[in-house]
Amino acid sequence: MNTEEQIRLINNTISKTKESIRPLGFNFIFWGFLIIIMSLIHFLFPEVIQYFENSAFLYWTIFPLLGVCYTSYYNFRASKKVGYETYLGRAIKILWGVFIFSWCILMVTSFVSQSGAYSMIQNVIILLGGAVLATGLIIRSKPVALGGVSVFILYILTYIITDLNIFIFNILALVFGCLIPGFSLYYNKKNE
Repeated sequence: MNTEEQIRLINNTISKTKESIRPLGFNFIFWGFLIIIMSLIHFLFPEVIQYFENSAFLYWTIFPLLGVCYTSYYNFRASKKVGYETYLGRAIKILWGVFIFSWCILMVTSFVSQSGAYSMIQNVIILLGGAVLATGLIIRSKPVALGGVSVFILYILTYIITDLNIFIFNILALVFGCLIPGFSLYYNKKNE
């Protein structure tokens, strides 16, 4: 294999890797908007969301599970369209699968312990920060990594600024941890 063929092989590998993470931007944007809208609705209409004892738990479980189904379907179709899976794509899939598994455990333990929305959302914010930061480091994306760091900072602020509604922190975490990195990935990868 001569130098030109080696360079072509390296460029093809890089292109395949970029193609495999292209749907990641959509996922960040989708989840950012879904949870921001849910947080706004809960913040503006708490009497509706908390109408009966476990209605908030159902609200924060059913809609995200529907989102998991939708994004799983979307990602399955996107991977079939690409036709292959890279190690990077597999690592990202495993990372976010662990995030979903951890989220499910948090939901169940929050429900069983009756710890309340504030504690549950704080826990999800720290989980989100870790997953976003790890994703940014794995794919070598500064906007995504900085999004994860900003989510960690917001998590710390939930303990410092305790009189600010937790849903405001949640919205900010999703803007900085999902929407900004998501749009960065979506438009960056589309224009390369």
